[in-house]
This record gives sequence, C-alpha cells and structure tokens, in this order.
Amino acid sequence: MKTLNDNFTIKEYGDVRVVDNFFTEECLNILKARVLYGKFFDLEYKNYLSINYFAKQDYLTDLIADEISKKFKVPEFIRGWSFIYLKNSNGVRMHADPSIVNVNVWVSSDESANDPEKNGLNIYRILPPPDWTREDWNGNADKSRKYILDNNVEPLKIKYKCNRAVFFNGSYFHETNQVDMKEGFENRRISYTLLFGKNLE
Repeated sequence: MKTLNDNFTIKEYGDVRVVDNFFTEECLNILKARVLYGKFFDLEYKNYLSINYFAKQDYLTDLIADEISKKFKVPEFIRGWSFIYLKNSNGVRMHADPSIVNVNVWVSSDESANDPEKNGLNIYRILPPPDWTREDWNGNADKSRKYILDNNVEPLKIKYKCNRAVFFNGSYFHETNQVDMKEGFENRRISYTLLFGKNLE
C-alpha cells in the first residue's frame, strides 16, 4: 500500500518544515479508524490515550517510516505513537524528545475542530541545557517553561490542519496548543508522532 501522497505541498520556517496533503486518502482513513475504534491502548493519561509503535513491530508504521525516509532523507526510524483525546484539554504538555527529527501528523478532519486557533503545535526552538536529565526535559513541564521564559524564546505556532505533517528537531521544546474539538465520538482529535534518529540520550 502506498502511504504518502506525491502531490504534497511544503512550506519551510527555517529548520521547521510543514507538509500538507501528506498521507494518501486510503492511509489517512485507516490511521483514523484504527485509533478511533480501537479498544487497546498502551498508555492512559488524564485526557488522552496512546499506542506505541516500535520499529519492526507494526506493518503500517514501518511502511510509513520507510516512505518518509526515502522522500525526506530523515535518520533511522526509532519509534512512534498515536494519540486520541477523550475531551478538550491542554493537550500534551511542554517537553522535548530524544530524537533528531520528529514528524507530527494530524488525521482528524478540519470540520471536527471547534476553534481554528487551537489544536495545533507550539515549537520553541531551543534545546535543553546539556546537564539536564531526561526527567528534566521530558518530565518537568514547569521547569522547561521557566527555562524558555528566562531565555525569551517565542513559539513557532503551527496551526491545526487535517493531513498536515510537521518536521522539526524533536529535541526542541514543544507542546500542544490546547485541544478544542466539537462534541461527538468521531470528532476526537487524533494525531501521530514518529521519531527519527537518537538525540539527547
């Protein structure tokens, strides 16, 4: 199965790349359905659930990672997740990931979004200090936010759009720009994150 479109469009914001019309319609629909109607999740958070995808463990994820590697020349695929939000919330808190490249893709329809100014991604183009531990940069949102404020770093705000992929340095601090979706089971916010190349660890 072909997973990525050939007629995608790209906009670059320095070292952050935004790719629209990313997945084929078939792949997009499968990705949405298998999470929306899934019953088994690996992790349960306060307002959302996630499924883990490791290399060589999920056929569709391997297909996607392989096509991304060929088209965008990213490092080796490490792991990924899918996320589904159970209700409106702040979303994923401020953190950094141990990766060279993150690819974040939204698969819920544009019509499902209640507020067009929310549901996106805020990227802070600053890396954690070298003496910070994983618990500092991935598990302490308050400490990370203070570090960003102390360094006067403003976020690059990427707006939510269905089938939009965002390529960025995963070691940059980033967070969900809140979650505000319409009522109804099929309007839940679903996203995928894939990590390529090891960093920070």
